[in-house]
Amino acid sequence: MDLYRINLNLLIALDQLLTEKSVTKAAEKLSITQAAMSNNLQQLRELFSDALLVREKHHMLLTPYARELHPKLQQIIEEVRTLIVSGQRFCPEKSERVFKIGVPDYMAPLIMPKLLTYLHKRAPGIKIVLTSIQYLGESEPFEKGDYDLAIGKLFTHSPSVQTTLLLKDSLVCILNPKHTLANKKKLSLEDYIQAEHIAVCADNLPLTVSIVEQALAQLGIARNVKFSLPFIMPIFKLIEKSTTLLGTVTKSIANLYRNDKQFLIKSLPFSVPEVEFYLAWHQRSNNDLGHRWLRELILQTVLPETK
Repeated sequence: MDLYRINLNLLIALDQLLTEKSVTKAAEKLSITQAAMSNNLQQLRELFSDALLVREKHHMLLTPYARELHPKLQQIIEEVRTLIVSGQRFCPEKSERVFKIGVPDYMAPLIMPKLLTYLHKRAPGIKIVLTSIQYLGESEPFEKGDYDLAIGKLFTHSPSVQTTLLLKDSLVCILNPKHTLANKKKLSLEDYIQAEHIAVCADNLPLTVSIVEQALAQLGIARNVKFSLPFIMPIFKLIEKSTTLLGTVTKSIANLYRNDKQFLIKSLPFSVPEVEFYLAWHQRSNNDLGHRWLRELILQTVLPETK
């Protein structure tokens, strides 16, 4: 098949059709009529010899071929975009780009204040959209455009996802000032084991056993988890209300809230590996000048004090 005979604009239409799974919404995205988008879909079906989208009840589904095709198509489109802008100078002061960042809820307060302050002064036209994530490493969210960058703990690693270490954080114990252990200068291992705990146990994660449980298991013991929940932030409010519970959180998060919430910070009475947080992006964005600028900004400006 001669490539010059193909209307390559159809590939842009196909990307929107597979993303939106709707002829109407895809047409709106490209500011064309629904009839024109329907005609595009018919041409694409003939071109790829596949239905691509099939109707089921009140919505449309991607065919198996379309699901396989979509990430490849998005990569090609991104590479073409990069090719076009690679010779252009990225000017953050004048840019109006929108960057989507995937980040766990507890990391956002560490990152966003410094980032927004910098952007307000140096790049006022740039917009940031945060997406909540539990873990990072898979390529699919990047390929689907859920986010451009991601920050968090790395649980799996796709070859197409690039990562760099952002910071290492230690764990500490937090407790109510009226807790029976509050007046102890240092907690003993026996204190920790005999106390009741509130712990993070995130749902649907590849790694279901926390590093605390792993460290205690090596000692042949386990803690008494009275409550478990999939989020870190509610722990602080629950500790404020309870005189019996201990919580174990990262030191940077504990320090961030120590002046606003009522709790004490104690060192753990056993060794636990540091928690590593990574900055991740898809390899197709390696040479994107704006993307590279934002990565360096986060690495050099946003979190230098926590490293």
